[in-house]
Amino acid sequence: MKNCILIVTTLLLSSVSLACRADEIRISVTHPQLIRAAPVITLPGQFVAKNEIAIGSPLQQQAVTAVFAEEGQRVEKNQLLATLESPLQSASVRQLQAETEKAAAYIRQQSVLAEQSQRDLSRMTKLAHSGVISASEFEKAKSDTKALRAQVDAGQAELRQLQAQLAREKSQEDKSKIYAPAAGIISERHAVQGMLSDNSLLFKMIENGEIEFEATAGADELAQMQETVPVTLKTANNRQLSGTVRFISPVLSSLTQSGRVRVTVADGESLSALRQGQTGVLTYTAASREYQSLPYSAVRTGTTGARSVFIVKKNKVMQLPVQTGAINNGQIAILSQLPPDADVVVNAQAFLTDNDTVTPVKAAK
Repeated sequence: MKNCILIVTTLLLSSVSLACRADEIRISVTHPQLIRAAPVITLPGQFVAKNEIAIGSPLQQQAVTAVFAEEGQRVEKNQLLATLESPLQSASVRQLQAETEKAAAYIRQQSVLAEQSQRDLSRMTKLAHSGVISASEFEKAKSDTKALRAQVDAGQAELRQLQAQLAREKSQEDKSKIYAPAAGIISERHAVQGMLSDNSLLFKMIENGEIEFEATAGADELAQMQETVPVTLKTANNRQLSGTVRFISPVLSSLTQSGRVRVTVADGESLSALRQGQTGVLTYTAASREYQSLPYSAVRTGTTGARSVFIVKKNKVMQLPVQTGAINNGQIAILSQLPPDADVVVNAQAFLTDNDTVTPVKAAK
């Protein structure tokens, strides 16, 4: 009997102790706040060529004989940059030119003979009708005239064939001359006198000398950005520039979950001082909007980077994953909507877990 009384007493004391312990876990909670603000996005990056053109040669085993452009030099479209050695090609062109000239001279000679033969035939026609010459003589004259015309036609066909071959060989010879495909600035020069081309890169150029700013932004930042929006840029030496968003990448990197942003620099007078590879910072002010926010301390970041908050409902703790945005003045934007009256734990302490029993206390504003 005494043992039974002792067990009952112990159980009662344990229940009272657990109840007291539950009452002792007091947690500060708050509701999500609605805030209207214009998020400011700051992205580091560098100045790059808007369009960079690689220049090479399709010819194999051709030595560079001369280089006429240097790195940093401004060039015009179709300006000669370098020449390659092509002795066999040049010899073939000279031979075809000689054959073409010979064929043209032969055609001129045969054309004169054919015209003379035609005039003679016209005179003989009257004589044949009057019986002065025999029919056989007249037929021979007609055959000679036709033969001369055929020789002229054959010569013209051969001349056209030679001209086509000459044009083809000249086209190949022209490939030994490297021209600028557009106006711009030579950004890299790899061509060195004596080197073999072998389809290698000879030059790189910045088309029209146009420089713009490139930065990498995360998925959340890209979602807040729009093209054609004005931005400000600051170079490494604290020069302030203005610009406009030209391009926002539609594709994210599968590894980093980020994409590229390109900005056109609007300050025309400052473009000449910018250099490819120069670093800077982009500042983008997003459109003002209303969003939920919580104290930054209310958000727990897991080992994988996933973020969550703790909500208290009927004295029970429930962990809820959330998507977050920008941080401003100790508040963090909550992109995944929470119930407006949710009791969110202000400090997401590490000891809290699902189904913990707590007593929520409204945090002081």
